[in-house]
Amino acid sequence: MRRLLLAATLLAAPASAGVIRDRIYPAPTEPLSLDGLPADTTLVRVTTADGLTLTGVEMPGRADRPVLLVFHGNASDADGAVAWLRPLAERGYGIVAAEYRGYSGNPGRPSERGLAADADAFLARARALAGKRPIIVVGHSLGSGVGVALAARRPVAALVTVGAFTGMRAMAPRIARAFVTDRYDNLAAVPTLGVPLYLIHGTNDDVVPATMANTLYKAARAAGRRGGAVILKGEDHRPDGAVVGRIVDWVAERAGTPFPAIEGASFYPFS
Repeated sequence: MRRLLLAATLLAAPASAGVIRDRIYPAPTEPLSLDGLPADTTLVRVTTADGLTLTGVEMPGRADRPVLLVFHGNASDADGAVAWLRPLAERGYGIVAAEYRGYSGNPGRPSERGLAADADAFLARARALAGKRPIIVVGHSLGSGVGVALAARRPVAALVTVGAFTGMRAMAPRIARAFVTDRYDNLAAVPTLGVPLYLIHGTNDDVVPATMANTLYKAARAAGRRGGAVILKGEDHRPDGAVVGRIVDWVAERAGTPFPAIEGASFYPFS
């Protein structure tokens, strides 16, 4: 996966809102593909409140498993997100992998406000698929900002972030921050969450520093939120999907149960 290299690319580019936007959203242009994905994977279309028809990826899953609503990173795509979380798909989870406007042949131009509308549309699709099953939001990197904002305004069962940043401006060099108009202010939103939050972060993340996970952890703890942080020793910005899958399993099934023994993983509850 191409990584979110906002800081490095901004240092090499003239400071302007247009240039910065292009580097926040280096959208893949190839249409989504189901090649190599499980046989029951399909393309799904949703319509946003502002009239865009977007194509994402869906797997129905089993009736006794939750549905995962997945928001991918800024240079990834929905089919790649399903491939990454394939261990969960193979265990029967339903998946709705959102694809953003301007990505993978979808119409529109990405922005924080636009991706919020996209998230609402894919949440509606996830609810239709889930029926009475719980919906767990999974947001990776840029998708953490989309997922946190969604969970702050819409009811879901839980929120899992992977490689979450404190805010988009904090990812930019100080000299360019005034030009970053899409804020994705996770640090401000986390204390307002009414749903359990689980922050997954690798110690070797060279895109979003692990110190940001610590800052988010402290904010959630101070606000008395439910959940905690899972620190993965030696993992990078996109941890092994099998490891993420075991953590999501625990989130989905826990009822006061101890955190499972996962090599290199440490759990720090908010309370």
